[in-house]
Amino acid sequence: MVRKSSKAAAKPRPKRPPIRLGEIKTGRIVNRLRELHELGGDPAYERFPASEELFLVLDHAQTWAGKLKQPKDSLVNVVGEAAVLRAKLWQYLREQADAGQLKAIEDGRAAGVPWDHFTEALCVTSKQGAYQKARRLKAEQVREPGDRRTPEVAREHEDRAAAEERAERALLLVQERRFPVARQIGRLLLDHRDGIVLDSWAKYWLGEIAETIDDRDDPIKRARFTGWVESFVRAVHGHARQRNQPSTTTEEARRALALATEFTFQERPKIPEQVPRSQSGNSALREPRRTRGGRTAR
Repeated sequence: MVRKSSKAAAKPRPKRPPIRLGEIKTGRIVNRLRELHELGGDPAYERFPASEELFLVLDHAQTWAGKLKQPKDSLVNVVGEAAVLRAKLWQYLREQADAGQLKAIEDGRAAGVPWDHFTEALCVTSKQGAYQKARRLKAEQVREPGDRRTPEVAREHEDRAAAEERAERALLLVQERRFPVARQIGRLLLDHRDGIVLDSWAKYWLGEIAETIDDRDDPIKRARFTGWVESFVRAVHGHARQRNQPSTTTEEARRALALATEFTFQERPKIPEQVPRSQSGNSALREPRRTRGGRTAR
């Protein structure tokens, strides 16, 4: 007989709260802290610093915290709330200081400053210590809840960022390479726009295509145009599915949209050999030039 374990099933740990304050409305907190010092009878209240002088505000609040008194007719814990606000502002300053110190290190390194010149500034005794402290500062800026503040966390984040950048650059190259076909398809869609059922998003993407089809003079713009054609196709089909209705109302529009759909989900759709000129005056796609032997020229 198998004995049941006396240990209870391990429960997953609850997700830790955010590890950084981030951007907060310090002016509102300082104003509340000033009100508490007035309510608590701060002897130096008239010298309470301005809201933008955050370090001076904290210095003043800490200096005179022991002189604050709890009013008898107040339900607010003046001393306690003031202490909590001071702690929050100190945390905010610490985060800003870490980020500022890291930026200073990065600027110095970019200017060619060796690691051993940072030892005194970072309170370490070796260039390895300066490097490791800089990595910990970096980890503090990029880590997620539950991550430790270690150089490995910073390295993993940089590796992920580099991988994302490589993927984005690869996508840019692919989309730019597909641009000539995307432009041909864009002209077809514009020629037969009246036969395509559009919602607001499809109209938006078609407007972008119409405005920029003849103004794509750099790789980023060409890649972006290709993405707009794909977004238009998805918007049209999504609208048709939601309304349970056809996406086109004419045979010419159906063919143009079918070609655009094939382009969106395949590498090289078959471009029609001949498309009649539209009433709007847009030039039609010419029949592909054929070489000797019957092969179509690319």
